[in-house]
Amino acid sequence: MKKISIIFYMVFVFSFILLSSCDESVLDTKPATEFAEQDVWSDPNLIQLYLNNLYQENPWWFYMTAISVDEARCYASGNDFNANNMIMTPDNAGWGDWNARYRTIRSCNIFLENIDNLPESSDLVDGVKLKDRLKGEATFLRAWYYSLLVNYFGGVPLITKSYELTDEFNAPRDSYADCIKFIADECEVAATLLPLENTGDNDGRIAKGAALALKSRMLLYAASDLHNTDKFSGFSNPEVLGYVGGDRASRWQAAKDAAKAVMDLGIYDLYKPNPSSPDEATQNYEDLFVSRRSVEDIFVRYYTASADMGVDAWVVFPNGFGGIEYIGAISELVDAYEMADGTIFSRSNPEQNLEPYKNRDPRFYASILYEGAKFRSRSSNLLAYDPVGVLQVGTWEVWNSATNSIDYVYGLDGRNSAVYPGGYNNTGTSMLKFIDRKVDLDVNHAMDLTWRFIRYSEIVLNYAEACIGLGQEEEARTYINMIRKRAGMPDITDSGEALIKRYQNERRVELVFENHRIFDVRRWMIGEEAYHPVHGVEVVYELNPDKTTATIPTITPVQIMTGSWEDKAYFFPISRDEINKNPDLIQNPGYN
Repeated sequence: MKKISIIFYMVFVFSFILLSSCDESVLDTKPATEFAEQDVWSDPNLIQLYLNNLYQENPWWFYMTAISVDEARCYASGNDFNANNMIMTPDNAGWGDWNARYRTIRSCNIFLENIDNLPESSDLVDGVKLKDRLKGEATFLRAWYYSLLVNYFGGVPLITKSYELTDEFNAPRDSYADCIKFIADECEVAATLLPLENTGDNDGRIAKGAALALKSRMLLYAASDLHNTDKFSGFSNPEVLGYVGGDRASRWQAAKDAAKAVMDLGIYDLYKPNPSSPDEATQNYEDLFVSRRSVEDIFVRYYTASADMGVDAWVVFPNGFGGIEYIGAISELVDAYEMADGTIFSRSNPEQNLEPYKNRDPRFYASILYEGAKFRSRSSNLLAYDPVGVLQVGTWEVWNSATNSIDYVYGLDGRNSAVYPGGYNNTGTSMLKFIDRKVDLDVNHAMDLTWRFIRYSEIVLNYAEACIGLGQEEEARTYINMIRKRAGMPDITDSGEALIKRYQNERRVELVFENHRIFDVRRWMIGEEAYHPVHGVEVVYELNPDKTTATIPTITPVQIMTGSWEDKAYFFPISRDEINKNPDLIQNPGYN
């Protein structure tokens, strides 16, 4: 490629003109169509704009995976979960975005092939040279995008050069083991090039900790059940699904060491790890996810409303607060939160079932809005109906003496709401985590958000899980209890299979809605536990025998969606278009 297309690089050219607008020499610059490769790769401004575009390709959204695992549901997706969300075929293989990931990987390859054309400079920013930092960021991003592919598909073709038209495009899938090694090695290379911390204008860019943290995640996944068992014994190429030899204990040890390497950097910690009360623990947990920066941040992306780059709070705010409440927590997720004293919540316990939202894990109150939970002030036209500002999804049975019958009064936030009837959420709850209560949708839909792709709590949990895999249960409990202490929960003392289940649930509630659960369910091979008919709740303030209306609602789980598990879904299908374009690709088992 001798010239860079103005269409592909117009953002670079435009930015270059802006940067040069105060200099008369801009009149002597080449026409936009004449920017050659050497012009871009020798200019640090254009190079960094190219790299910024690689950051922008990183996928994210509130409910990116939550509605496709046992966390949340959206009514708009229909009543049949398998048909609409989980069981993909090669003809509708939307998960993983194979084509987009490889397109970005190609851009990473182009960058790494050309970055050495940047003239050397001895200047240091945050302790590293510019060229080293840029190279480290691109190396990490290539590993990151490969990790996304591997987590969905297993082993994928490892392409480390930009193809030319004369090249052979067909490439077979590399083994899962080779992919993990490649990603881990790339993370190590990136870590040697990147600064320990970024400051000033570089705040938010990738630093050493992000590279080591990605290595921790991928080595933990690699040691997990899915990639170390012969689940698909008849499959012709098991090496693309997991390990076919070697020592699993050494894989657990590598995962433990990788998590420890992040902790040993000494620059991350749990956010406010010693709350003085359950209420403080709740507030701390909520504050973490609406804070701009925190001591937990390892790999983040900033969204800023004032720069017209905020996130749209409209899709997650409840109906009666100006939103459309796209998703809510299913009853099974609500039930996963322990009681405040550490006992397991059970619908079969009459006292717990009577008031199921009472005395729960403090993180529950910072993650999920439920009937009667305080949210924020209503719009002025609704204050007379709700001066406090609580979630109302229930139905009130009110005796009408004039007609000698029951009238039904519907909450402002339910699907029968007069404010926004219908809506998308039929779970009876709403997502609260990440939501800034101060946002007024009557003024602006945009909300500031720091999305944490990787945060320190994950690393602590990774370390604990690796300890469990190695049989080091006491050490595992120590680190699990660090997370629980920060959450205002009592220590656990479990061992054996009970410890594994307790850890899995701890990870579920700590990292809820953060795009972990869809992969955790698969790598732990607990698909049947997670995929089944799921429930929301029906909330009714029933009419008492004396014709008064109850003040405590009856909350009853009701099925809102069918669903079942199929083992082939432990891996996602490669689209038929990709298979047709590259006959050397092997489809994952169960999708032929």
